[in-house]
Amino acid sequence: MQVLHNTICLAILCQIFPMLRHLIIGAIGLLALQSPKAQAVKTAKTAVLHYNEGIRLKDQKKYADALLSFKKAISLNDRYKEAFYDAGWCSVELKKYTEALGYLQKAKILWPDEPKIYLEIGYANENVNKIADAKNNYDKCISLKTDYALAYKYLGYLFYDEKNYEEAVKNFESFIRYEPNITSDEIFYKKGFSENELGRYNDAIISLTQASRIYAEDAGCYTELGYAYTKLENADEALVNYRKAVELSPASAVGYNGMGDVYKDIKKDAAEALKHYLKALEINPDNKKANYCIGWCYNDLDKYTEAVPYLKKAIEIDSRYVSAITELGYSDYALEHYDDALAQFKKAINIDKTELAVYYSGLCYVGLKQKPDAVKMYNDLKGMSSDYADKLRKKINDL
Repeated sequence: MQVLHNTICLAILCQIFPMLRHLIIGAIGLLALQSPKAQAVKTAKTAVLHYNEGIRLKDQKKYADALLSFKKAISLNDRYKEAFYDAGWCSVELKKYTEALGYLQKAKILWPDEPKIYLEIGYANENVNKIADAKNNYDKCISLKTDYALAYKYLGYLFYDEKNYEEAVKNFESFIRYEPNITSDEIFYKKGFSENELGRYNDAIISLTQASRIYAEDAGCYTELGYAYTKLENADEALVNYRKAVELSPASAVGYNGMGDVYKDIKKDAAEALKHYLKALEINPDNKKANYCIGWCYNDLDKYTEAVPYLKKAIEIDSRYVSAITELGYSDYALEHYDDALAQFKKAINIDKTELAVYYSGLCYVGLKQKPDAVKMYNDLKGMSSDYADKLRKKINDL
């Protein structure tokens, strides 16, 4: 009302003093700008200018400068939802995850149905090790936009890290379905790895082949392909991929171990397998798998004394390595060191009661002519519904 009154008075003066007309019009404008509504409009426009400058800097990947502009916009308009979101986004890029969560939580309150906010909150949660919260926010993002590819990708990675390969594969499949332009091999590699862990070897081959098409220099991809083909007993394809892995990563023992597995498990050629395991051991003397498999091959070649030090080394590396402990027991059994063998088999059984350890324990008792103890092992095998039971019974009957 006061502004209106002043304006009327100035108009009257204008009629009385025509020469002051232009000065008076300027004064009217200044008075109008002093109104609360006009000031609010000016403030809002300034906030937008700062926000737009932030977007320009963000597009140039000048995230620290962009963040300052978004902060200025927020200081002028504390309900500027886009500014809060972009301030959070830039804070994530700057690895200021706690600060990011502050901005993003405010953005969520102002903009509750915007899926990208939940994606960023999830990612920030993930980086402050709040994994359950991260999953919940990725799920919320998907509930608001079912084809939001990145949410599936990030969920898949979380499940992959937890070794929940079933859920990892489901989310990777959704990401692939909704993302039309995948330029990284990582998603296909992790999908293939997960499928190998789940025993889905044919699916793994498809995924890993796709990964190798995107990036042909990843040795890990070829070792996983080699593994899948080994499990499918396709020796030739397995060897092709393991050799490629060795070519790309000659300092890695994995490819040589893989080739050893092909000759050991598929081709049944312990002598050839031994060459590859020994090569793996040259690269890494503390590789427990290579030590164990060398011992196994020497046993298979009836070179029991040669097997012992490698098996002992494998057990030194991993004191609960049941396969190596059992194999060392077998070396002692074959050398007729029955008491030493029994000590190893008992150790193995205390960790994991396998049919093989029980069976060879029975054979050791047969060798020691301790029939009651041998019968006890036979009864254990019967209780396990093991095919070894009848074999042991025949040996006991020969005592």
